[in-house]
Amino acid sequence: MSDASDMTASRQLAAGATGAFYEYLASWQVMDRFLAVIVAFVINYACYFSEIFRGGIESIPKGQYEAGQVLGMTKTQVFFKVVLMQVVKHIIPPMSNEIITLVKDTSLARVIAIPEILMAAERFSGRGLIWPLFYTGVFFLVFNGVLTILFNKIEKKFDYYKT
Repeated sequence: MSDASDMTASRQLAAGATGAFYEYLASWQVMDRFLAVIVAFVINYACYFSEIFRGGIESIPKGQYEAGQVLGMTKTQVFFKVVLMQVVKHIIPPMSNEIITLVKDTSLARVIAIPEILMAAERFSGRGLIWPLFYTGVFFLVFNGVLTILFNKIEKKFDYYKT
């Protein structure tokens, strides 16, 4: 009999803790939620970008480092004068992909009730208006199209060894 009462007490405690957690989240001001979105995006994309840089640095052949050392350069000089320029050329495509994905992921901020463009469009569509959602989609399409063109030009500028 005590097991059933212990189980009921633990459920009530869990329900109370969950309710308290949701009350705590509801008490967050918009600035706190905005800060949470910024921190989440920064941590998430910092991990992606660090992997892109790591892969770019590891993609440079060992002979490039050795050639710089043969010329009498220090490791720092080899990295900044020989390796970094080649790394930048290698990481532009994946970096542009991640930046475009970041632009698209900003619409996820509405999950924690941060007012953004998609949330505003949904508010209007709840009233029976579909045009705000259409214009929001067009905005994302145009903005990502402009970024794609910009990054394509940057890639072509760094594509100086191709014919």
